[in-house]
Amino acid sequence: MDTSYRLKIKVGEHEFEAEGSREDVREQFQAFKEIIMAMPTAAAPNPQTSAAQQQNRVEPPADKLDVPPAELPLNKIMKTDGRMISLTVRPRTVEDGILLILLGQKVLRQSDSVTGGEIIDGLKTTGGLTFDRIDRTMERIGKAGDIIVTGENRGKRYRMTNAGVAKARQIAADLLAIVA
Repeated sequence: MDTSYRLKIKVGEHEFEAEGSREDVREQFQAFKEIIMAMPTAAAPNPQTSAAQQQNRVEPPADKLDVPPAELPLNKIMKTDGRMISLTVRPRTVEDGILLILLGQKVLRQSDSVTGGEIIDGLKTTGGLTFDRIDRTMERIGKAGDIIVTGENRGKRYRMTNAGVAKARQIAADLLAIVA
């Protein structure tokens, strides 16, 4: 019997998608509702702000991030080669490396949905990070609430949650502090 639940909902301009056990989905949705209810009503968007800038703007709590998101020079710790993002600085763990690669895909390539192959290629090119099966590592990160896994078998794609983006930005800020 499959006990995996999936919830996808859109409230105005805000979208929520979660998959997992009933309790995990319920907790994530409750947190989403609290965030949405705490947000001030949005004014009309500034016509001078491009859609790409609005899409890439993520505002985590101020105490979680020392560097404003728009000012993270990711090209100092990442490089792009076609569809692949690799790191030029070695992260502490494979999980940190995956989150950074997903952040690079999102910001540098404007790709929210990333394949396992793109992540594996980025990790291999980065070097120094050992892993057996990427799907199991991604499942652990998903259970922590940092990514959303969609698809099945070889058709799986990975997308960061808001919490995952905030965590990846903090990891990037920490690495940038070392490089600078």
